[in-house]
Amino acid sequence: MSRTRQWRRWWLVAGLALLLGGCGFHLQTGATIPPKLTGLRVVGSGSAGGSLAEAVHRELQRDGNKATPDGPQIQIDSAYVSQRIISMSPDSGVALEFLNTLHAEFSVIGSDQKVLLAAQPLLIENSFSYNSASPLGTNEQQVTVQRLLMEQGARQILRQVLNNPSFRQQAP
Repeated sequence: MSRTRQWRRWWLVAGLALLLGGCGFHLQTGATIPPKLTGLRVVGSGSAGGSLAEAVHRELQRDGNKATPDGPQIQIDSAYVSQRIISMSPDSGVALEFLNTLHAEFSVIGSDQKVLLAAQPLLIENSFSYNSASPLGTNEQQVTVQRLLMEQGARQILRQVLNNPSFRQQAP
């Protein structure tokens, strides 16, 4: 490879790095978990509480969190998924599109059992289409939609918790 081509590649890589850094892009590391929340664990209740708690736990693990039994906890309460029809076939009266809604409340409780973040509502909505020609595919699609709904809920919870100004303040 010629020297000119090497320099072009180097400038291209350097330019991309500057662009990505300038737009706020960063790889996730454990540094995004505030010190007050080190060892954060997750507990859920309700019909969808376990699935949502698992999704939050996975996101925290990706960010370098290692849950500890005596650490602070995210408490997810009254989690459930509702589904309603939002579109029907005018010819057959068959439901064509559904709206799935994840409802929950979450709070953060410190290791000393004090409430660090009062109950916050969570409401996430996703729609999906029904294809009567492929009912098995639709079942798989619904499972995927449910999983994505939980992942979106987990990310929303963590955005609100990890970016809360009271957790971001440095200890004196």
